[in-house]
Amino acid sequence: MTTSKLPTSYKLSLSVENGVSSLGVAQSKTVSIGSVKLDAENDKCYAVAAAIGELMSHAVVGVYVTEKAELASAE
Repeated sequence: MTTSKLPTSYKLSLSVENGVSSLGVAQSKTVSIGSVKLDAENDKCYAVAAAIGELMSHAVVGVYVTEKAELASAE
């Protein structure tokens, strides 16, 4: 049995510095950027995240894309 994966949506998320805890450990929060086109190129997604990061008051420490996909059996 062959299984195929069909992406249905992508979400861009930025991990942003958010101060330090009482123990001095760096904290972060995640900011989500709505839907991303399924055919969006990785370089362009990163460029958008970097541009948004320039507008934020805290540094961006990570950029993530979350994929939601449907698995289907191809019989």
